[in-house]
Amino acid sequence: MTVADPDIRGLFPLDLVLLPGERLPLHVFEPRYRELLADCVLTPSEFVLPLATEGGVAEVACAARFETLLRRFSDGRMNVVVQGTRRVRITAATGEQPYLTGAVEDVADVDETIDRELEQRVTERFDRVVAQVAGRHLDVTADPVPRSYAVAGRIQLESMLKQALLEERSENVRLGLVDEILVRALSQIDDPLDDSGLSGSGGDIPVPE
Repeated sequence: MTVADPDIRGLFPLDLVLLPGERLPLHVFEPRYRELLADCVLTPSEFVLPLATEGGVAEVACAARFETLLRRFSDGRMNVVVQGTRRVRITAATGEQPYLTGAVEDVADVDETIDRELEQRVTERFDRVVAQVAGRHLDVTADPVPRSYAVAGRIQLESMLKQALLEERSENVRLGLVDEILVRALSQIDDPLDDSGLSGSGGDIPVPE
């Protein structure tokens, strides 16, 4: 029996959280992270965007791939768009030069029957939010990621709530959390004088892409 080689990925710690399927614009200015991005483009390969913490980085993070170069500055800085691909767990630090690297493994959801009624309710409430805030429709039903991530990746949420969604391995639990967020958002849209806010209860009013 052979032991598989560890999956070593470059780490790009940030004070934000990326979800599978989510697209994120980044301004890359540090030389080491410009080199990380260049390596991932040339290979091509994924890198990992973990939430930066006081003690280092969060153990559960999202792998990402380079998608679009928006602008390259004369001094080497870049504006790019990356997309989350899969949820991973960082099992060990493997290096620091020229950038941080770590061994990662996939994190699978628990085996459960998805609550399709809840999934449909989340989709319909998201449609209502998008229609009322942006006046258009965003179809999330074809996204190749769990519906909770497809919706949450398109609304403005606090980093710690997104991290909780990332770490939660039950799609039904995640759908329930996203449903609660959408209900609060719709109540604020329907009652603009309501100053209760969502920030103190785990999120902000969704702002679709």
